[in-house]
Amino acid sequence: MSVTLINRSGRCLALNLPHAAVCASDVCHCTVVAGRPPRRICASLSLAAEAAATGLPESFLSAPEVAALVRRGELEVRRHPPKSQADAASAPKRPRRKRGESP
Repeated sequence: MSVTLINRSGRCLALNLPHAAVCASDVCHCTVVAGRPPRRICASLSLAAEAAATGLPESFLSAPEVAALVRRGELEVRRHPPKSQADAASAPKRPRRKRGESP
């Protein structure tokens, strides 16, 4: 399931997404910086006022900062069910037209 976050606060938001709260065992959204030992830098999300970020994983909602903004009503959450392959295959496809060909 994917999530859309919409900034309703009226100001720019910069959200830190800590590794322990957001990343699953099979998917990590952090950036790895080379070195000894390699370091993980938490992912972040910036949203301008009234802007929306789409296609985000639902795990982003478990970040404490995001959860607090949702409770206060400063972030709106819209959940989208995953598109099944059957729906994608059944969608009608328009034939490709060549340049100069009439519709």
